[in-house]
Amino acid sequence: MTKMNKIAAGLAASLLLVSAAQAQETVSSVATATVQNAFTLDETAAISFGTVRATADPAGTVQASIIIPANPTIDPSTPASGGPAAVMQILVPGTPGEYAVSGVAPFTSLTLTVPTGDINLTGASAPPSAPKLIADNWSGYILTGPNANTAYAASNLQTDAAGEVTFAVGATLNTDDAASTTAYIDAVYSGNYDIVVEY
Repeated sequence: MTKMNKIAAGLAASLLLVSAAQAQETVSSVATATVQNAFTLDETAAISFGTVRATADPAGTVQASIIIPANPTIDPSTPASGGPAAVMQILVPGTPGEYAVSGVAPFTSLTLTVPTGDINLTGASAPPSAPKLIADNWSGYILTGPNANTAYAASNLQTDAAGEVTFAVGATLNTDDAASTTAYIDAVYSGNYDIVVEY
């Protein structure tokens, strides 16, 4: 090979190396993340205190009560009323409220908040002077999930592997604690209440 041919071959090889070193491709992409803080809370059954015979103490001194346990395997009960002036008797047993949570990350601890004060139940057709029924002492009971069949306490409402959990809510129904000269009427007594579940 002549000197000129060697030089030409060397230049060609150098050009190939330069071309190979400069060959590259670039793709532009987009990083994404979906935020879903919301989840589903469904009421599968509202709490029912059943059908009762109720008489309020005209003086509002004593109250009669019915307890609807949050644990659905425990029957409703009527503790001692404290006197004959106030009466509460079960005709048709009530049932706790039941709720279902879904759309949460697996094995996540949630906080349940039940009413902390009195919830007044009134009859739609009752006169303004009629006594009311009072629901208090609200509590929760876990039905499914890792802590199933236990009373609710802080941080033990935990979802299962599917991100779901169900629980029940119970309360105590009392006769009125205010003085009244009017009797309860035969009617449905109702009152609104809130159940809150949060991270």
